[in-house]
Amino acid sequence: MKKMLSILLIFYSFFGMTQKIGLVFSGGGATGFAHIGVLKALEENNIPIDYITGTSAGALVGALYASGLSPLQIEAIAKSEKFFLMSQGLIEEEYKFYLHNADIDAELLSIKLSKDSIIQKSLPTNLLNSTYLDLELLHLLGVNPSATNNSFDSLFIPFRCIASDITTKESITFRKGSLNMAVRASMAYPFFLSPVKLDGRLLFDGGLYNNFPANSLLDEFNIDFIIGSNVSYNEPPPLDDDLMSQVRNLFSQHSNYNLPCENGVIISPDLGNIGTFDFDQIDSAIAIGYQAALLKVDSIKSQIFRIENKEDLKARRKKYLDKKIKFSFDAIETTGINANESAYINRKLMKLKKENGINYETLKYRYLKLYQSDYIHSFSPSIEAYKDSTQTLGLYVRKEKPLKASFGGHFSSRPVNTGFLKLSYNDFKITPVSVYANAYFGNFYGSIKTGLKLHLPTKNETYIEPMYSRSRWDYFTNFAIFFEDVQPSFLILDESFWGVKYNVEVATKGKLEFSFKNGVNNYEYYQSSDYLDNDTVDVTSMLFYSPGIKYTRNTFNRKSFESSGSLFEISSRYVHAIENTVPGSTSPNNISQDNTFRNWVYLDLKYVDYFLDYKNYRLGFYLEGYYAYKPNLHNYTVSKLSAQNFNPFPDAQTVYYEDYRSNEYAAIGLINIFTLKDKLDLRIEAYLFQPLKSMLNENGETSFSKPFASRFELASASLIYHSFVGPIRATVNYYGQQEKPLSLQLSYGYVLFNERSVK
Repeated sequence: MKKMLSILLIFYSFFGMTQKIGLVFSGGGATGFAHIGVLKALEENNIPIDYITGTSAGALVGALYASGLSPLQIEAIAKSEKFFLMSQGLIEEEYKFYLHNADIDAELLSIKLSKDSIIQKSLPTNLLNSTYLDLELLHLLGVNPSATNNSFDSLFIPFRCIASDITTKESITFRKGSLNMAVRASMAYPFFLSPVKLDGRLLFDGGLYNNFPANSLLDEFNIDFIIGSNVSYNEPPPLDDDLMSQVRNLFSQHSNYNLPCENGVIISPDLGNIGTFDFDQIDSAIAIGYQAALLKVDSIKSQIFRIENKEDLKARRKKYLDKKIKFSFDAIETTGINANESAYINRKLMKLKKENGINYETLKYRYLKLYQSDYIHSFSPSIEAYKDSTQTLGLYVRKEKPLKASFGGHFSSRPVNTGFLKLSYNDFKITPVSVYANAYFGNFYGSIKTGLKLHLPTKNETYIEPMYSRSRWDYFTNFAIFFEDVQPSFLILDESFWGVKYNVEVATKGKLEFSFKNGVNNYEYYQSSDYLDNDTVDVTSMLFYSPGIKYTRNTFNRKSFESSGSLFEISSRYVHAIENTVPGSTSPNNISQDNTFRNWVYLDLKYVDYFLDYKNYRLGFYLEGYYAYKPNLHNYTVSKLSAQNFNPFPDAQTVYYEDYRSNEYAAIGLINIFTLKDKLDLRIEAYLFQPLKSMLNENGETSFSKPFASRFELASASLIYHSFVGPIRATVNYYGQQEKPLSLQLSYGYVLFNERSVK
């Protein structure tokens, strides 16, 4: 062997030829990032790389290196929080738009359905939505410095990557075209990432048919020496009781992990227990790859005839990157949607016709906003650069399935169990339209709500929402714990109203809402807890109309039992109502109230902030102030029923305690959260409720105490497991100064209801 190498050295020197050294990377998912460590070791030891091929994760690492990034730059990308979020199908918090997620209901799970084939086309084809990943690949790989040359030979290092055509059952080698789309196709692991459609072919992960493309390296570039980095293996034979092993064998063919020539070295990092989808272990994979490559450095150096001077490499890389074109597109070409839909997408991304050149950060902001809407499933972007320095963004748009069915509710050891069902339909023609209807059903709470959202073609995201809602609360049946015999007050609230809302986006986390509501509230109640079966109830009805305004800024990480972020909300309404009351047999006042006008206005301010995050402990505070300039109603009981209820934690919405209802109050609270294990929290919160003047019952009439005469405490302690289908918890609630202050319950789901009429 040494004699052969000596002969080759003399041959190359005599004829002035350079030994061509190629590098091949296998696929492997998260384990494939060991290739970054291999690159680090090779560069540190001055080993030149002339050509690269790769599959799947190896295609990504290889393409980044071939595009002029150094191993340290690639390592920084792979270790970043942003990359981990992309690997989970998530996006950065600063790009989550509250307006698209402002409808908070009791949904636990949902399924999206296609209207032309309910079953066949409604099954999800992938676990991960890659829209954000695809955008970042466009940013990193989309613009070739040789703007008019789409050949991968014109990259900093000539490059090839492999994808799989499952129709023809063959490997596809990418030599030119859109580099980011070629790499994305090579990474399209079945059921994890969606396939990529290029040139009329639906392409999947290259590892299905060729997971170690050393043969492509040799065939494409006529390599003299090959360095292989392999972290993969062929699937073992399928087992009769292992579905996944059967699926993996069904979709893949065995790859050849040997080198196709004698001149070469294979580096095989031992990744141990790091799995294909363990993207939180990328740091370890890189370190293992680095150590494995160092062990092969001497063997490689003994077989190559030149070294790469670090300063020369640095200068070549700088010269290449200096030619890189700045990302700035002037036009958009959309496919996958009709002309009207394309026009809407163009308006949202380009905004103004006078805008010349959209840079990456502007595109990212607008692109991710559209992606989070109900009518867009995903984007596949590419960019075309022309000789005149203009660039066109190519966008393949996949619309979201139009039908959605949601299921959820709250299921508890207390009799406040509530089921939830919602159906919605999204249509996207000239402008997006959503139609929805939901229902809550249970003994304590029942509700229906239906409405329509019409998105407007404005600069900022806005929509108009006409809606109708009817809700009923029955406090008579909700107090018992398991089979405890309790005699609560007989109180029933029934709200029915229609309304129209105009919602305006305010930055990423804010929403400004203007609304008008018109309807009737009905109250049925006894004015005494000592009532008999033959007693008749008091009935009060309030016919009203009410304009209102509300601003919300919400950065909570969850819709209930949040542990980070903040909420700031300020709202005000004017209410004009006509009161009618028919007294029942328990009323101390038998005089009816007919068509009495009641007018009031209120202001509500709430601020919650989780300001401290230290290891496994988080601390938040709660502030709220409420003031209503409101007249007394017919009697004390209905005045209390219509007053604002202080409910800082979910279960407080399911009980009726007079002490926590007031038209004028301030409240403070502290929230302690201890994360015991991943997704398991111990949540302890305590509040002080301070009415400005407490409402007093004087023989059925309403009077008021002196200012700050009394105050009341609330507290709650919950052990909560945040499962992927909703929270499971054990809770103890404390209501101070009540006859039975403690309440215990086990529950699953969300205590969330449809919006109230005038509260």
